[in-house]
Amino acid sequence: MLLPIILAVCALGLRPLDLGATTLDRASTLDTQPVTVSFIVGRPTYTLLGRTMAGTVDRDDDVERGAVLLGKRLDVKEGERVTVRGTLRVIQHKADVVNGAIVPAWYEVRVTEVR
Repeated sequence: MLLPIILAVCALGLRPLDLGATTLDRASTLDTQPVTVSFIVGRPTYTLLGRTMAGTVDRDDDVERGAVLLGKRLDVKEGERVTVRGTLRVIQHKADVVNGAIVPAWYEVRVTEVR
């Protein structure tokens, strides 16, 4: 039911959702849904397993926001705005110990790009 609405919004040329400004509550309502988002890349990108990881500018709410882009995207640079069409997911990471340091539980809002 939501897909026709999203397609209609895209056809009307309405602006994409600003991923960097999206609250956790708003993202939770869109969890698992197809979205079009836009954001300013807030940190250096990296490629892992044939996909490029790009994160938004940090906010003071302890929520990580970013996108997993298809392929090795050398054109995506820190400080530039990108637009991504994909599936939004809200992920709750459990607390863990990494290299002897305690990492508290945290949330991630991730958009995985689709063709």
